[in-house]
Amino acid sequence: MNATPRLPAAEKFITEMRAMFSVTPDLVVRWEKARDLLAVLLRDNEVKAHAQTWPDSPAKLGLEGKHGNLLLYEDADWGFCINALIKKPTAKTTIHDHGVSWTLYGVIEGGEDVARFERVDGCVPGDLPKTAIVRETESVAVRPGYIDLIKPWQIHAEYNRPHRTAAVIIRSQKCGTYIQNIFFQKDGTVEQYWGPQQIPFHFGWQSESQRHSA
Repeated sequence: MNATPRLPAAEKFITEMRAMFSVTPDLVVRWEKARDLLAVLLRDNEVKAHAQTWPDSPAKLGLEGKHGNLLLYEDADWGFCINALIKKPTAKTTIHDHGVSWTLYGVIEGGEDVARFERVDGCVPGDLPKTAIVRETESVAVRPGYIDLIKPWQIHAEYNRPHRTAAVIIRSQKCGTYIQNIFFQKDGTVEQYWGPQQIPFHFGWQSESQRHSA
């Protein structure tokens, strides 16, 4: 276990999330409240500075645009986790959902376009199909401070602008514990996978040597 303390804002966020989860069983209300807590975290100057230490190389784009995430925290009792995601300039994700997970996606640096999709093949989200037809319903330009609440099975994609974009992601459970869908519009096929690679990273200041080697 890393003995270096977490950033005060990170510690406060975790404490408040745990307390809120314990008294908020309704999932819609729970994640709306979590969005408010994340908004405070994104405004913290130490957290913004910490984002500058997030390395680009581990959070790389892989096959067909699948990302790796930095894993900043996983809660032992409630299961929620805090990820960091760094997108290189002009990076694009696939069209995908997050399976059964609830997700908050908060931009802390940079900006991008978030496209939302719906299925038009007569089926509703909530399965693991072999084929599906999806169409874009809207595109939202996002900037630092923007938080997207992604409910289970909601279909979306992110398209980065010509600069580095960093985001804090709060998930109801860690990737690798649920299956997600990737939708390919070119032929209507769907692929399932276990989500981004999880790369442990401390949510606190590193030593000078660690910062320079990151």
